[in-house]
Amino acid sequence: MKTSVKKIGNSKGVILPPSFLAQFNLDKDSDINIEIKPEGILITPSTNPRENWEAAFQEAFEQGDEPESDYFRGITNEFDETEWTW
Repeated sequence: MKTSVKKIGNSKGVILPPSFLAQFNLDKDSDINIEIKPEGILITPSTNPRENWEAAFQEAFEQGDEPESDYFRGITNEFDETEWTW
């Protein structure tokens, strides 16, 4: 497909057809990664980097790994006591 670079506000952009976006389940609010490659620009869907953390933690526990201590437990300051809300 041939297209052109368009002025969008103070920036420039490329309009992608809906069929291209649909192939990767992307919509107007989707996060993407953009990389500069020697042969051009590569656009890929962004994945959730924490997606498999729970399974990885469970596997580590099963192998005998233990979580690090909470080094900040018991340490508070005036901001924590009077201004911070949970």
